[in-house]
Amino acid sequence: MKINTTIIRGAIWSAGTYAASNVIRFGSNVLLSRLLNPETFGILMIVGTIRHGIELSSDIGLSQNVVQNKSGGVSSFLNTVWLMQIIRGALQSALVFVCAAWIAGLYGVPTEAFEVTSVGILIGAFTSTSIYLLHRNMQFAKFNIFEFGMDVCGVAISICAALVSPTAISLLIAAVISQALRTVASHFLGSERNRLQFQKEYALEILYFGRWIFLSSIFFFLSASFDRLYIGAVAPLALVGIYGMSRALADLPAVLVARIGFSVIFPLISASQQEVRSELRSRVSAVRIVFLLAVALLVALGVSFADIAVWIIYDDRYRDAAWMLPILLCGVWIAILCSTNEYALTGFGKPSYNTVGSAVKLGYCVCALPLAYRNFGMGGVVVASALGEAGRYLALVWGVRREEFSFIAQDSIATFVFLALVGAISWGRVMAGLGTALDPILLPTIWLPIGAG
Repeated sequence: MKINTTIIRGAIWSAGTYAASNVIRFGSNVLLSRLLNPETFGILMIVGTIRHGIELSSDIGLSQNVVQNKSGGVSSFLNTVWLMQIIRGALQSALVFVCAAWIAGLYGVPTEAFEVTSVGILIGAFTSTSIYLLHRNMQFAKFNIFEFGMDVCGVAISICAALVSPTAISLLIAAVISQALRTVASHFLGSERNRLQFQKEYALEILYFGRWIFLSSIFFFLSASFDRLYIGAVAPLALVGIYGMSRALADLPAVLVARIGFSVIFPLISASQQEVRSELRSRVSAVRIVFLLAVALLVALGVSFADIAVWIIYDDRYRDAAWMLPILLCGVWIAILCSTNEYALTGFGKPSYNTVGSAVKLGYCVCALPLAYRNFGMGGVVVASALGEAGRYLALVWGVRREEFSFIAQDSIATFVFLALVGAISWGRVMAGLGTALDPILLPTIWLPIGAG
């Protein structure tokens, strides 16, 4: 099968099911915003961010190992991965449970929130490796249908929980139930069932490849979530909830591209490592630029009309999202460019560049976000957060150039088109008397330093 055909088929499946999932998720988000207050969203964002961090803190690239390792399809290798996954999950769950009271005290949220979450982590550790095998074998249809079905079930369970009890604990219990359903269902995806088995040579190979994944995951989490962790610690829960909701909506295009990168680009590059690098690059190039231009149009429309969407859909409690969302979407464009380079490097077995990129971004965030928040309020921290991906992109570009797989010209063209589209659509809005989505950043109230006014 030609590479172009594989990329297109995988991208269509990933984008189609992802779009369908997010239509459902967005609808549930709107409904939940009517049932829950911003403070509850704030609690959910803090707990979700901490859980994600704990999970990534011991990430040794189990899924990447299955895709990239030559023995990734062997039963004994998969069983070794599964056992290591269970051990890791059990340790993570215990850590969250033991530290629940301390973490809850830092952020002013209920201790029970983290105790419930620890149960979900443990249940998730038993998820079948058949999901990783679908990536390796590039079974796009089966994987995406499974993920879509689980998303639909998760949304339905969350809405039912909110109707019964509109509290953060209720929603977190719903998340545990959804995780249990996903774990059980995953064991029906493959023809072979996982069993407890350990082979030392495979474990050493997993740990050797995963050493850079481990570092990359830690730096990636901290760089991607530092804004949430920082704002969660210093801002009122209502403002934390609105920012978290805005970030979640802004990240949708980036998550789509990352999903396509992991599901399509990563396994495809891994399977094609023996090809001449220039020939492989040439085959990927034509599809890549078309994909980037399509995403540029999508994100440009989001930047240009995000404020109107917020005004129409959400009530007055969430109005601050109208100015946060367009700014964050501008930064997401850089994150999209990062993803298209990141998974190519991982496919070549070079995750070290991703680690460097995330470390650069983390250093920027640690310095810039507190200064921006203290001196320019939420307006400053939102803009600073949106600019954070630039450093990571430069590190990844350095990596793909060294690996002779660079697309700098394509990235530059797509960025120019993105900016031109935002400018053209904004000009049309002005001509129609609607102003632009970025007009609210001129409001002095969003730039007030903490404690001012």
